[in-house]
Amino acid sequence: MATDQDPKIAEDGVQDVPLTIARPLLTRLIEQAREDDLVSALTVRGRRRAYLVTPDFYERALADRARIASLEK
Repeated sequence: MATDQDPKIAEDGVQDVPLTIARPLLTRLIEQAREDDLVSALTVRGRRRAYLVTPDFYERALADRARIASLEK
């Protein structure tokens, strides 16, 4: 049976996971990120506090940020 504490996929495609239940699910969340490219947001009281992404996703985000910064100059 689903509860308010269960992970849910939000409209933006990010899986919201309450921090209170994330710890026992961490292995599964990491595998979902790695195998399915599913981004998870760790939430506290329904507010996103941190994201779980793959290293490739993070490195691309850094490169995109640098590209945007150079275009703004």
